[in-house]
Amino acid sequence: MMPQNSSVSVSAACVGEYRKLKIKRNIIIFVIGTLILSGLGGVLLAGKNDIGGLVFIMGPILMMVILRTFGRDGWKNAGLKLNFRNNNQWYLVSIIVFPVTFFIVIILGILTGVTSIEVSSASFLQLFATGVVAQFLPRMFFALCEEFGWRGYLDPQLSLLKIADVKRHLIVGLIWAVWHFPLILSTDYTDIPLKFFLPVFTIGVMIAAIVYGQIRKYSQSVWPVVIMHGIGNTVAWAIVDKQLIVFKNKLFANISPESVFTIILWSFFSWWLLKYNKKLISQNE
Repeated sequence: MMPQNSSVSVSAACVGEYRKLKIKRNIIIFVIGTLILSGLGGVLLAGKNDIGGLVFIMGPILMMVILRTFGRDGWKNAGLKLNFRNNNQWYLVSIIVFPVTFFIVIILGILTGVTSIEVSSASFLQLFATGVVAQFLPRMFFALCEEFGWRGYLDPQLSLLKIADVKRHLIVGLIWAVWHFPLILSTDYTDIPLKFFLPVFTIGVMIAAIVYGQIRKYSQSVWPVVIMHGIGNTVAWAIVDKQLIVFKNKLFANISPESVFTIILWSFFSWWLLKYNKKLISQNE
């Protein structure tokens, strides 16, 4: 007869294996679902149907809600709590990181002669403020739809499989980048030749995913990355939509993820965040 404690161990192992299989299955469903909705959105946008934009942006949050509700993944690790306590620094980082990045990229672009400001300082401030007000709510909504999927579902679910931070973030970043492809291919997203744009864009998004993922991990909340993403898009669109700045070499100096300057800056930032993680681990040992 098998000892009772041995039977319990086997049973627990079976339960654990079943749980892993369910997590992996639902992750696959999430990825396939978001990419299908992204593709459908791209097709609609290519046909000049504006509803395609909504189908595209709603994909990540829709799949998250479906799987957490009907796929029985639950909401425990979704990061919906604000967690203000002891996380003030991460909320501050989420507010300033994109404006600081954009400022440095623009200054570097001006110094290297590939960026120019097209309006007077007084007009710039007025037009920029108007653009921020106009863009803020829609860009925050779009950021929420994305981040509830990427950092509210995919990243924490991969974490349950004990995938290391960098590998996990790069997986999320790769899927996040590919998810953009139908939008890029069906709109005038860029005037850079796609054979150059797509690989550099993918690298930029994967680096950004490390930054987003580590801030999500440290804060244990999805809200700092929603705020960060929303502010980044708001400021970028306020500048681009009002044509306040001309980026003469968009692959070299631009406020988008595919900019070489942005990739370099965020590579250093992601390195610092990962180093901060090692410091936390050593303090807790």
